[in-house]
Amino acid sequence: MKNYDFQEKNFRISDPIESYFECITTCDIRDGRCISRCVEILKQNDN
Repeated sequence: MKNYDFQEKNFRISDPIESYFECITTCDIRDGRCISRCVEILKQNDN
């Protein structure tokens, strides 16, 4: 998986934290944009 594939795959994990970690594990640690996107996904799940 690369960059923003996590959101496009529409993983439906009920726990927002678990969803965040699923996303973050798909990112390259040096890819700040991917990591930022995972944080945004977590924030959206918090609403």
